[in-house]
Amino acid sequence: MKKINIYHLMIALVLTGTASSCKKDFLDRTPKNLVSEDVAFGSVSGITALTVTLYNDMQTEDFSYEVSDQAGYPSTTTDEAVRAYVWGSINNAVVGNWFGSWDYAKIRRVNDFIEKIPASAVDETSKKRFLAEARFIRAFHYFALVKRYGGVPLVAQVQQYQTGDDVPGLVVSRNTEQEIYDFIAAELDAAVADLPANYSSDPDNQFRISKYGALALKSRAMLYAASSAKYGTFQLNGLVGISPGLAGAYWQKAMDASNEIITSNQFSLYNANADKASNYQQLFLTVGNSEAIFTKVYSAPDKAHSFDFFNAPQSFKIDYGCATNPTLEMVEEYEYIDGSVGTLKLNDNAGKPIVYDNPGDLFKGKDPRMFATILTPFDSWQGGTLEIRRGVIDNGVKKTSESLTAVYPVGGTFTIVGKDGPLTTNDPTKTGFYIKKFMDPVNRVNDSRSTTPWMVFRYGEVLLNYAEAAFELGQTAQATAAINQIRSRAGITTVATVNLEKIRHERKVELAFENHRIWDLRRWHTATKVLNNTQFHALYPWIMWQNGVDPSQMKYTFEKAVAPKLTRTFPENLYLEPLPQQNPPYIQNPGYQ
Repeated sequence: MKKINIYHLMIALVLTGTASSCKKDFLDRTPKNLVSEDVAFGSVSGITALTVTLYNDMQTEDFSYEVSDQAGYPSTTTDEAVRAYVWGSINNAVVGNWFGSWDYAKIRRVNDFIEKIPASAVDETSKKRFLAEARFIRAFHYFALVKRYGGVPLVAQVQQYQTGDDVPGLVVSRNTEQEIYDFIAAELDAAVADLPANYSSDPDNQFRISKYGALALKSRAMLYAASSAKYGTFQLNGLVGISPGLAGAYWQKAMDASNEIITSNQFSLYNANADKASNYQQLFLTVGNSEAIFTKVYSAPDKAHSFDFFNAPQSFKIDYGCATNPTLEMVEEYEYIDGSVGTLKLNDNAGKPIVYDNPGDLFKGKDPRMFATILTPFDSWQGGTLEIRRGVIDNGVKKTSESLTAVYPVGGTFTIVGKDGPLTTNDPTKTGFYIKKFMDPVNRVNDSRSTTPWMVFRYGEVLLNYAEAAFELGQTAQATAAINQIRSRAGITTVATVNLEKIRHERKVELAFENHRIWDLRRWHTATKVLNNTQFHALYPWIMWQNGVDPSQMKYTFEKAVAPKLTRTFPENLYLEPLPQQNPPYIQNPGYQ
């Protein structure tokens, strides 16, 4: 009887894949899927090639992670940004089930690899490292599942099916959410024990996972587990949620994993540039910097991404462009360097618009991270100027347009609206801002040609994880010290102490647009408050017209306006995604029965 391998959901529920990407390193090698297993498992080089597929399977939620629509970046489903394009479901007033990712074929490949490594024809040291890498990747997959669904089926070996067997009988029931998080912790502990601290002596493998990458995943995953225990609801006999009494234990595991990275002295906050804004900008453009713990690297043309292509400002784009428009609310999250609240000074004490000789003065004194993360009106960019203007004010009368080519006065050459918007229609920014973080500051980059690296784990996040866990455990002094390291590197004043609101605020601005925000709102169970029929706002610059004066010498006022987008609401049931169903069906998550 012919024997074949089958995974319990592979027959119907293989839903998604992950785009591959990487630099001139081991991940550039071709996956070994066209050679016999005897050859593939017969040498270190063969097994190394096999791991390419395993690494590429990982949903790292990088530049290519889109939800709902093309260029549907997760930030545009939160309070960070809105979508410039008028098309796409992501513009709907209610956030949808756009975050599902259920692909057990990936886990099956890891399980198969783990089962075959012991019999492979390589030395024992290599076997241990390959097994450790695979267990990290398996833990990574299960973390991607548990943060989306709660408890999921836990399968740690390849199931065998023979013709005539009862396929439904092979279906594995859901494990509890706690069991999944405990499995992740155990897998990572085992991986840490056998992974190298770094690959300094083997530069070709520098982008493989190290013990500190495994610890970084543990730091993050245990933070999520603790949040579920404290802020979630224990339901369905533990298929959803974790007993509140276990929150402290998970906070401690998160703090311990973070501390092991911190005290290793292997990493530090990136501080290569005295200019704080430039320093923070370069952090995300520099491969192998002191902060990078585990990085996904790219090379053009075969393994590149399209983030620049989809996000370039209107007058700097090759096509598309403009996709991610930071909200005025996000801009104002960034404090001033003296620690004062980041609300922009648009009006004087009498409520009258402040007239600025230089429009850039509106942002003077803001957190340098803002200047490195968000393109603001009249910023210098790629050898030009970002011209964002909503219109003209002449003798108190506003003149605006929905065209980028309309001029003022009639017969003149000065365009009413800036060449980069904003408009309420078509593609240009809807908020008066564009994203700058990750973007190439020099070159216009075509589709599938961007090579900016993606830091899956970085030291800044580890410090934030440590601070949050420490505070939740009542260790406020330790939390404050970690937060102050982040603020000091940013170039803003440190604080005497922190509270939970301050820690969450620091996390929001430090990790902005790195695809953490949607998951933070979900794990804290604050999304239904933050996104509750929430209307976001735009910043409209207006030029104060003076007849006979060169427009470059004219002054500006600014207006807070409603962004031309629907309000945004996060429904209660969306704290978890619905499980795909099969026969026999899984117990469904609350709100989807």
